[in-house]
Amino acid sequence: MTRTRWRTVALAALFPFPASAYASTLDVGTFYRMRALSYSNLDLQDPRNNHSFISQNAQLSVFVKGILPQADAPDQTMDVGIALRGIGVAGSSTTLPSPFDTVGQNYPNTSFVPFLESAYVRMHQALGYPVQATFGQQPFSLGSGLLLADDNAGFAGVHLIGSLPFWEMKAGGFIFQPRNSQSSANGLMVYGFTLELPTDGVWQLNELVEKDKHPQITGSGLPVNEATRYFTSMRYQINAGPFVFDGEAAIQRGSAHPAGPSPANPNGTRVLYMGDAQVARAKWRQSFAKIGEGIARVTFARGSGYSGKTITTDETFFPSHGHRFDGLERSGSGDFFGATPYDAFGGKSSSTASGLPMTVHGIQTVGLGFTPPAYRGVTFDFDYFLFQADRNTAGADRTLGREMDFRLRYNFRDKLSFSLAYATFTAGKALSPSSSNARKYTFEAVGRF
Repeated sequence: MTRTRWRTVALAALFPFPASAYASTLDVGTFYRMRALSYSNLDLQDPRNNHSFISQNAQLSVFVKGILPQADAPDQTMDVGIALRGIGVAGSSTTLPSPFDTVGQNYPNTSFVPFLESAYVRMHQALGYPVQATFGQQPFSLGSGLLLADDNAGFAGVHLIGSLPFWEMKAGGFIFQPRNSQSSANGLMVYGFTLELPTDGVWQLNELVEKDKHPQITGSGLPVNEATRYFTSMRYQINAGPFVFDGEAAIQRGSAHPAGPSPANPNGTRVLYMGDAQVARAKWRQSFAKIGEGIARVTFARGSGYSGKTITTDETFFPSHGHRFDGLERSGSGDFFGATPYDAFGGKSSSTASGLPMTVHGIQTVGLGFTPPAYRGVTFDFDYFLFQADRNTAGADRTLGREMDFRLRYNFRDKLSFSLAYATFTAGKALSPSSSNARKYTFEAVGRF
């Protein structure tokens, strides 16, 4: 996001900071994205569920950076500011239709009325130590986002990160209370830490704890009133010339209190969580004489699902706020299916947490793609994805479908970009016995100033 900087005179006129703050800068940023979207056969069955609309996503941020709280400590600076975001469907303020209503629940408002995405104070060199401390509503992502990401909604809490005195390591800790969804009371607290070790690449150890008091249904089908989930992941990143790799593997453990005795669980036994997930992305940049640079990429992702062996052990990997959304659209593998290791647009069973049929659990994704050198500033992307369930407790069929994505992109410097995309999805037998087809058309315009 580009920013405009005003010098000391403007700050002195606009903000009542003491003289020690006059070395600070005012950063103002704006972002706007419009997408014209057309979905065909979202439910993967008759009657066909078609939707066409224009989605909007806008942000305005104002931050004062580099404030000097103490004149005798020039290394200790502070940033203060806010960011407002508005998302919604053009011309509509009504409840979003299924399955977009589940996406919209991640945000406090989906009627293009601005909400407070960020409002925080950030201290650099806090108390004279190499520590950055952020307090308030803030953007945050843990690791690659597999375990935790705010997805432009912001998390309220505290985040600390600093350098350790050995091996150039960094350590951080956080505690957040994600905002209420639009449909339920606040009952979730998340906290954890991260440890980073640079080598030839960068190793990262992440730990997340979820204290969840929402009434919910486990992947094994049991209602529970309270759950404690522990997630541990190891991530590795490397950028070695033309080769880029980012991989993360995670396990989920914990337990949940049942809502009470049930026919499936007459003794009210606690439910144990035993899930795991892995994601890996790699790409190779290749220069071609006179025509530019091309890119080949590969994606793999897997999330475990309920095995059906015992109802009091749930192998489903499903963090409450993993990276899943981008405004009113999904963010995952495939423009249409939008698969993460734990959920997707799964057609007629979008009422389930995963978006998949009740008997289908976990998602495995393999993706291949390439981007040839740009021609007169226009870039073409092609991606192919194959989706499979980790387990199907009702039969042997685990194929969820396959998808092909085509996209044309044009960037006007760093301020304005346009894209035109087409996605075609063919459902597998685990989703649709008739192998239904679905399509998505997208025109996007993005401005950053």
